[in-house]
Amino acid sequence: MADTSRDRLVRLLGMIAYLEAHGSTPFEVLAEHFGVTVQRIERDLWALTTSGIPPYLPDECIEFDFDHLDSGIATLVASQGASQVRLSGREAVALIGALATLIAAGTAPAGAQDVLARLREAYGGVEPVRVLDSPSEADAAVTSTVERGIVEGRAVSLDYIDAQDRRSVRVIEPHRLVAIDGVGYVECFCLKADDYRTLRLGRIASATLSDVMITHPPSEERGFSLAPQFEATVVVRRGARWAFEDLAGVEIEDDGETATARFGVADVDWAAGRLLAVAPALVSIAPTELREAVRAHADAVAAAHSV
Repeated sequence: MADTSRDRLVRLLGMIAYLEAHGSTPFEVLAEHFGVTVQRIERDLWALTTSGIPPYLPDECIEFDFDHLDSGIATLVASQGASQVRLSGREAVALIGALATLIAAGTAPAGAQDVLARLREAYGGVEPVRVLDSPSEADAAVTSTVERGIVEGRAVSLDYIDAQDRRSVRVIEPHRLVAIDGVGYVECFCLKADDYRTLRLGRIASATLSDVMITHPPSEERGFSLAPQFEATVVVRRGARWAFEDLAGVEIEDDGETATARFGVADVDWAAGRLLAVAPALVSIAPTELREAVRAHADAVAAAHSV
């Protein structure tokens, strides 16, 4: 599997935290711990030696013992605080909003409420983002039962009401809880349909844990039941390719200056929001439907800031 920008960034930061906790470590141990080759670890460590605090003067870069590096051992001398997370005001607001959305959708991981409370406290005790409650919010008991099924690897029997108000009993093998546009869903294998499904948590009237063990693996793609409406082709400056690397089924061509991403779009507004995050780097967007959606989102943001 290709090493994405996000994968490498997580590994680079992870190595600093690991070395701060464990001290001098041979390249081979780091390679085994992070699941990459020794050659990759060596390249990453030398890349870290040129990273640090702008303007990257010698005493502002992450420092290693160079004699040890030449001998295949990573010895961290100064991390420049790279393992400490510092959020800007904008990043804090975005993270608070994301956590609040997951909690409202019923798909937040354990400890999310505590993290959200700490973030709000660090932000000054105010609530910069308020997520409106949804009338179809998932029942806490249902979500808890589905979560137990995921953790224990057991199927769950559901009393499910579909979009046409038809009630049915289904047995599912739950794999993941996800939030799509602030609404909670469970990604699963439905034994009744004999296929993968994404079921809305708010439509589950009741859930009972069964003794049947999960046998089907999770789908390789997230949001697999959301059929794409069309295929988009987006060209961005190379530095913004990270915005597409986690999209299911994406194909990226990189010529060194620009990156061309081709991917299926199931939710036009969601895709437009993703593109808006890298708006300064956009070169072209096709088809017109997606381009106009990005324009509409940009106009809405501009209007909100002018109020």
